[in-house]
Amino acid sequence: MSVNPKIFLQDLQKRGIISNIANEENFYQLKPEEKVVYLGVDCTSENLHIGHLFQIIQTIRFAKEGFTVLLVLGGATSKIGDPSDKLKERPQLKTEELNKYYQAIKKQITRLVIRPPIPEIKKEIDYSPLESFYPDNPQLLDKVYQVLKIKKEDSAEKKWESYLNYIWPLKENNFRILNNDDWLGKLTVIDFSKIGQSISVNYLLSKETIKQRVENPKASLSFLAFSYSLLQAYDFYYLYENYNCHGQLGGSDQWGNLTTGLKLIHGFYPENKTFVLTWNLLVDKDGRKLSKSEGGKKLLLNGEKKDFYDFFRNMPDEQAKIYIKQFTFLEEKQVNELLKLNNPPKLRILQWVLYELIYWLNYGEIEKNN
Repeated sequence: MSVNPKIFLQDLQKRGIISNIANEENFYQLKPEEKVVYLGVDCTSENLHIGHLFQIIQTIRFAKEGFTVLLVLGGATSKIGDPSDKLKERPQLKTEELNKYYQAIKKQITRLVIRPPIPEIKKEIDYSPLESFYPDNPQLLDKVYQVLKIKKEDSAEKKWESYLNYIWPLKENNFRILNNDDWLGKLTVIDFSKIGQSISVNYLLSKETIKQRVENPKASLSFLAFSYSLLQAYDFYYLYENYNCHGQLGGSDQWGNLTTGLKLIHGFYPENKTFVLTWNLLVDKDGRKLSKSEGGKKLLLNGEKKDFYDFFRNMPDEQAKIYIKQFTFLEEKQVNELLKLNNPPKLRILQWVLYELIYWLNYGEIEKNN
């Protein structure tokens, strides 16, 4: 059941997820059929990483509130590559290489958000890995499960349902996976030039990601890179017209691209109710952007379990307190109860609860189906 939209945004803010929102009032005024948002995903490598997972988990929160979520893979825009925060041109991908990356990313995205049917319930359910961390402390484990609202005395089916409420809170599939090459690949030069009716060159030059390239004598800015923001804006415009999409989501480093989409739509539909929302970038204990690697270990979503195990095992408690709010669907009361149980801190309860979430999303059903 969805909650009041203001309460929903307040929850995101308490979790430290929201960076900025444009046209906030439009968000509050959405009709049920207008509750459609999208997130763009580049296909410039063959693996998603923990930064992608962070973003996808935020879209799950929207799906939980009754939104349809469009995950738009950059089959077209990845041919250029997002120039944000870059001072030089990205190398152009070959068609064969891009297709390979696209198929790999689509497979990983599908595995994450379009869950297969729950397998037939067995008498004994494997709640690993959480149970393996406290084999000599069953009382503590029981207390952790009480916080997670898992009752060991329930039937196997009921326990599995409770477990999924903690790990995966969706009852139905609210996701669609799209490829922007399906429309950008058909866009003519004339059609593309019409975008200029609503977006001026001066407007684009004022964007920080473009401005820093223009003002830096050591940087370069080709028309190809300059046009990226327009193509992403056209994505939003196309999805608004064809999928009734009213919101775009993304990291804070995408703010300029996202708001360009708002401007384009406004030029054709002045009375629209669109909005954009950005979240804080996922950072490590030192405040550095966390994406593909941490401490030399690549945190790829199809990577080794040991990489994630080491990542959470070595995670400082203060960072775990932030991540437990940003990655899980636990309520504030549950988080506080876990913090009380985590005494002494060497129990690392937050870290292992986080690891179990990643474990299940990445490996749980793969192993069940093998």
